[in-house]
Amino acid sequence: MTPASRRLPRSWPCLLLGLALCALAGCATRTWNTRIKPAGVEDRYEFKTRFPHAPRDTFVVLAFSGGGTRAAAFSYGVLEKLRDTEVPSGGQPTRLLDLVDVVTSVSGGSYTAAYYGLFGDRIFGDFRTRFLYRDWQGELLGLLGRPDHLLSIAGRHYNRSDLVAAYLDRTLLEGKTFADMSPAGLPMVILNASDLNNATTFSFIQQQFDFLCSDLSTYPVANAVMASAAVPGLFAPIALRNYPDCPQRHQPWVAQSLAHDDLLSRRHAVALALSRYDDPERMPVLRLVDGGITDNLGVRGSMMSPVAQYGNVPDMAGAFTPEQLRRVRHVLVIVANAQVYAPYPWSERGRAPGTIDILRASFDASLGILNNETAALAKNGFLMWARHVNALRPAGDPTVDVNFAVLTFGQIKDGAERQRFNAMPTAFHLRRDQVDALRALAGRLLTQAPEFQSFLRELRDEQSALVDPHATTAAEPAGVGRR
Repeated sequence: MTPASRRLPRSWPCLLLGLALCALAGCATRTWNTRIKPAGVEDRYEFKTRFPHAPRDTFVVLAFSGGGTRAAAFSYGVLEKLRDTEVPSGGQPTRLLDLVDVVTSVSGGSYTAAYYGLFGDRIFGDFRTRFLYRDWQGELLGLLGRPDHLLSIAGRHYNRSDLVAAYLDRTLLEGKTFADMSPAGLPMVILNASDLNNATTFSFIQQQFDFLCSDLSTYPVANAVMASAAVPGLFAPIALRNYPDCPQRHQPWVAQSLAHDDLLSRRHAVALALSRYDDPERMPVLRLVDGGITDNLGVRGSMMSPVAQYGNVPDMAGAFTPEQLRRVRHVLVIVANAQVYAPYPWSERGRAPGTIDILRASFDASLGILNNETAALAKNGFLMWARHVNALRPAGDPTVDVNFAVLTFGQIKDGAERQRFNAMPTAFHLRRDQVDALRALAGRLLTQAPEFQSFLRELRDEQSALVDPHATTAAEPAGVGRR
């Protein structure tokens, strides 16, 4: 035995093997959220910094549901329709798309929302080829099947979702962080996931990250998109660190809500969930999965959340200053719901369902009920907000009118056509003709929506009145309580 060999530890073969495996796997490491600085966050991703502040009287919100590429294509069709629709604004013809203030999304809809929030009109040039027409499902299966990647996700601190997020970061979202999201002229984009620790919606906004003592501006958008679309069972949760104490964590409305002990109020429930972040030793890491589990329409859990509005949902205090709120008159909310209903083979054949069949049908049933209830609650929330605002306005002042449009495949009149759309799978690969059909359908359903037409009529009537104050129109005032 040589002197050199005598100095090697007995475990050297294992060490060499470990180094070789690490080199083969690229020593993959998870991208963690960063801790908030003592001075606070310089570029807070919130309404105050991202919300369009043009002095106008419209407020437009888009909500994109889950549903894989089906949802991404359907929501993309909504953007195309709004791009091609001109309305008067400030006395000038303006694309309705340019009046959108907020886009909120979950799961498949988050791919479209994030891309538009980062790149704006570029989405109409390359998103179809870069995402909608691509076989992302096949690419991801190939990615996960590579030996080096199998090694990288074998450990405890790097999983399938981390791997896919890194791939999205490189190939689609170009390394962008939330500091790059929603630049001037583009709407505030809210990507939503579900917090497994608390069974609540988790929105990627700085107000939410304040409770983790974390800085959202440095976090990759790709990781947020992956969290929003991480279907349990197929993908592992995306992990976030919950850091030790900071001033931003302690917000008066949370303590006030808990003190009032109104156990049935949503404000109390959200405050209770947030209070659990107070002890990082007991909850050091959050686990985020598909946003559709808690809100598959992506609207009520974010825009109407006490987190986004600093506890004051009736005034939407996170989104509006009192002066901005006084200007609002015309509100349009468009929910692009790409949920499908297709009969199960066991049901059509009259046979008893198996265990997997029962689990799938139970999940579909709960999701369908959740979607319907969420849409109804969200609509009611906007109507209640409008009534609250109107009650504060002096008599004779213009009132807020809410038009709340939900687009669903159930609105397709032709049965055969409706069946074709309902047969489209929840996957990340569709045929090109299916993608194009979904795009066209979104525009058609939006055109047919009475609420959409009412909103357009209100803007055009208002413009006509400005041009000719003595002009009269046949349109009946909409009235907030009629929708």
